[in-house]
Amino acid sequence: MDLSLKGKRAIITGGSRGIGFRTALLLAREGCSIAFCGRNQDDIDNAEKQLKEVGNGSVFGKRADLENQSETRDFARFSAESLGGIDLLIHNASGFDMAGDESGWMRSFQVDIMAGVRLVDETLEQLKTSTCASITFVGSMASKFHFGRPPTSYGPAKAAIRTYANELAQTYGKDGIRANVISPGAVWFEGGSWDKQKQENPKFYQAVERSIPLGRLGTADEIARIIAFVASPAGLWINSTHISADGGQVATVD
Repeated sequence: MDLSLKGKRAIITGGSRGIGFRTALLLAREGCSIAFCGRNQDDIDNAEKQLKEVGNGSVFGKRADLENQSETRDFARFSAESLGGIDLLIHNASGFDMAGDESGWMRSFQVDIMAGVRLVDETLEQLKTSTCASITFVGSMASKFHFGRPPTSYGPAKAAIRTYANELAQTYGKDGIRANVISPGAVWFEGGSWDKQKQENPKFYQAVERSIPLGRLGTADEIARIIAFVASPAGLWINSTHISADGGQVATVD
C-alpha cells in the first residue's frame, strides 16, 4: 500500500531509539524528511546516520529535554524551520513514571502532557498549511486498564492525552488537522523497559507473554507500522480516535 508519504515532513519526539526510532526509520523509507529529538547525543548521532542511509529525505536530530519548556519549544521551532514546514507531528516520548512519587508525577506532566501541548502550540500554524496534517500521540493501554501495579502517573498522563487529542481533532478538523492516540500494550525492544524485565525477572516476563493471546510481546516495528499508517494520508479518515495496539493483552472491547 502506498502511504503517500513521499516528500512529507515529520516531527518525532523520542526518535533516537525504541518505537520512536523504528517509526522514524519506516517514515524515512517511505520518503519523509524527519526531525527528531532524544536525550543522549550518541543515540541521536547513531539514529541520524541510519535514517540518512535508508531514505532520500532530509534528517535533523536534536538533543532536547522535554521536561524543559524552552528546550521543547526550541526543538519544535528548529524542526519547522529545518524541514520547511510540518505535515506529521508524532509525540512518542514519555516520562515513564513507575515510582509514583511526586517527581514522577511532575515528569509525566511535563513530558507526556505539556511537551505535547507545547509542540502543538509551536507547530499549529505550520500544520494548518499542510494538505495532510496529522497529530499522533503514543499512549498506553495503562490509560484504560489497571495492570496491578501501585498507583503511578503513567496511566493517568496517557489518559489525559487521549482527551486532549479529541479536543484537538474536534477543534481543528475544519483546518484539515487530524489527531489520534495509539496505545501499545507490552512491547519489547532492545534496551527498553521490557528488555530489562526479561533479563532481571524472566518468570514475570514469561507470565506476561502467556497472558497475551498471540503468546508474545509486541515489537517496536509492529507499533511503528500502526503509527505510520494512522499518521499518513492513507489513514485520512481516522480522526479523534483511540487505537489499542496490544495484541489482545487487555481483554476488553472499547
